[in-house]
Amino acid sequence: MRTRTTFNHSFMICAICLLVMSMVQIPPALSNGESRISLEIAVQTALRENPQLNAIREKAKVARARVEGIAFLDNPELETEFTGGAGLEQGLELTQTFQLGGQRGHQRRIASTHLEKVNAEFGEASRLLTKLVKMAFHELALVQEKLKLAKEIIQQTEQMRDIAEFQFETGDISITQANLANIQLQSALREAAMLESELHLAQLEINGLMGTPLDLEHTAINGLPEKISSDIHQKLTIDALKTHAFAHRTDLKSLQLDAQLTKNTLQLAKAENIPDLSVGALAQRSTDESIFGVKLTFLLPLFDRNRAAIDAAKAQQLVDTAQISDTEQQIIREVMSSFLSLNTARKMIEFYQGDSLKLLNENLNLTRAAYELGEAELLEVILMQNEFIKTRFAYLEALTTYHKALAELEAAIGTSIEMLS
Repeated sequence: MRTRTTFNHSFMICAICLLVMSMVQIPPALSNGESRISLEIAVQTALRENPQLNAIREKAKVARARVEGIAFLDNPELETEFTGGAGLEQGLELTQTFQLGGQRGHQRRIASTHLEKVNAEFGEASRLLTKLVKMAFHELALVQEKLKLAKEIIQQTEQMRDIAEFQFETGDISITQANLANIQLQSALREAAMLESELHLAQLEINGLMGTPLDLEHTAINGLPEKISSDIHQKLTIDALKTHAFAHRTDLKSLQLDAQLTKNTLQLAKAENIPDLSVGALAQRSTDESIFGVKLTFLLPLFDRNRAAIDAAKAQQLVDTAQISDTEQQIIREVMSSFLSLNTARKMIEFYQGDSLKLLNENLNLTRAAYELGEAELLEVILMQNEFIKTRFAYLEALTTYHKALAELEAAIGTSIEMLS
């Protein structure tokens, strides 16, 4: 009985170990350095892992520490003195310096504005990074779709080559027609090899933006959605887009914070023109008597009235105004350009989404079937196949152009289209 119990326990322990090992087993896709990502996951990963954004996050910590590190008062100064000789004397002086004119408040406002500016820089870097990730993701999806189609064409071309070789051996076609099938196959293989190289470059680009290992292979899912919402386009107007961009563009907000920072700096420079006041308490003791008193120190602004800092801040205000105006014009140009590009891309997609692709696909299938039955020439199949590939690639590129234009427009207004009021 004891031997049977021990065996049962050992069997149960082994079964549990095998179960645990099967549960923690790494999926094959991840173990091979592959991952399936959507556009949302790519953007979220980049915003979390991108080294540039992480550096700005650290800058924000530094700026926040400076805000919190501004003390209410300067440290007091203690001075003591001992003298010997015929009469022993001892002196003690405690001095506290006070900044007048609200200098401490201006310093806090400047530090707080610096923190806001770093946060605006983070928002601006996030805006640009989001656009680049979307561009790279759509490019990756385009190359993947092209490569998928190219591999299908290779399989179909190999079948045509086999049929052509059989027909040549039976004497139904000439060597020229048989070689034509081989040439077409080599052309398809060459196109696939070029797309493989483009795929590696696209993988490298998106990995660099996402902050993921450069050798990680991503598979873009839902990368080129063909359904386009007409309701969104009906709401888009230049005026609404410009107004939304002025309210949400972080680069414009950063320049506005620069202007606020200059204003605060000017106020501080004027306040620093008021000298600091030092108040000290004195205590002296000798062998004969003890003396107590008060000491006031006030710097006389006779020769330096801080004009250099004041004039520099006033000049910087003119620079800030010019930069804000130039950026607003640049934003208007970006909004108008991306809006026009989006409308053009949408019209091109509507053209391809008609019956042209469907008819080409049907004609290609019919021509291939006729060729396999010996009722069509190889050249007819090649011409129809090349036209189909050309049109299909053009359609995929039109879809990519549309989604890239949408990413450009969203970057131009500073938010997604769905947030447009």
